[in-house]
Amino acid sequence: LDNSGADEIREVYEFVKIAEIENTEPNGYVDILCVVKHVGEPASLVSKKSGKELLKCELMVEDDSGAEIRLTMWGDTAKTAQDKFAGNPIVAFKRARVSDYGGRTLSGQAFSVEPNIPQANQLKQWWASNGNKGAPSRSLSTAMGGNRGPDPFNQWKNVSSIKSEQLGYGEKPDWLSFKATITFLKKEKQGDEGAWYTACANAGDPCKNMFKATQTSDGHWHCDKCQQTNDTCVRRFIFSGTVADDTCTSWVSVFNEQAESLFKGEAKADDLYEKVANGDGRDLYDSTFMKATYTDWIFKCKVKQEMVGDEQRVKTSIVSVSPIDYVVESRNLLTSLCV
Repeated sequence: LDNSGADEIREVYEFVKIAEIENTEPNGYVDILCVVKHVGEPASLVSKKSGKELLKCELMVEDDSGAEIRLTMWGDTAKTAQDKFAGNPIVAFKRARVSDYGGRTLSGQAFSVEPNIPQANQLKQWWASNGNKGAPSRSLSTAMGGNRGPDPFNQWKNVSSIKSEQLGYGEKPDWLSFKATITFLKKEKQGDEGAWYTACANAGDPCKNMFKATQTSDGHWHCDKCQQTNDTCVRRFIFSGTVADDTCTSWVSVFNEQAESLFKGEAKADDLYEKVANGDGRDLYDSTFMKATYTDWIFKCKVKQEMVGDEQRVKTSIVSVSPIDYVVESRNLLTSLCV
């Protein structure tokens, strides 16, 4: 199978309807024939296992079973996804992996765009007569918060929208995407010698290296979440900063995965701590934050009212950071001018 999008299918497919994937066990594989309804912006993240920066792109796909599902492409395919899947094409995906992370989702690389098979023609006719009319379909995938990339270009807002639209005052968080420049990062000491906190060393459930660990009198690290005491801890970035566009400046909170993206995968909290603790890493620490300042990104943020001491404040937290693809942005700007 040509995963660059072939016109002919030369392999045997066993297509299942998207609605049936709800009952498919996680880690299984399915073949689907679908319409690509929406292609998100490519987004980068840092792998927790390898520490390498990965590029992903999320598609929303649908078929005539009345259901839609999110499908994630990776690597070079993610980089070119907006071109490959433009115009709501019919696509056959081979052995897409099923996950239960965020409802039911898929991850796949092998595909054929506009395959020359009868089922594709039937699905295209359905889409032309019914599917593209905006009728609601049942989504098997839930919103992913921090794992989501930015919204589509035509849904981007300005930084000033946080205040002008009074985001964050409802019962549920508000979400928005915008392009902005980092104008300040607060690198002053938060934990032991740096802008991080000490997290539980347990990488499995329920902690997953996220919950705070406190050092005991004998030098070990105790976690109240899992009630375990470990010899070591894991340090994770946590700090605040300001972002700005031509409309406004706003304070934002930055957490570990997003910080590593801002640092372009070149710095981890544990590594910086070791160097600072040894007395020869302060210049590296300062320069890491300096290099990330006055850089431009596409941010996805969560805005929510939270209690800070005895006072309620609206807090804006960065949940994803994506590099700017100026070719894609130029194309989006031209498209928006033509509408």
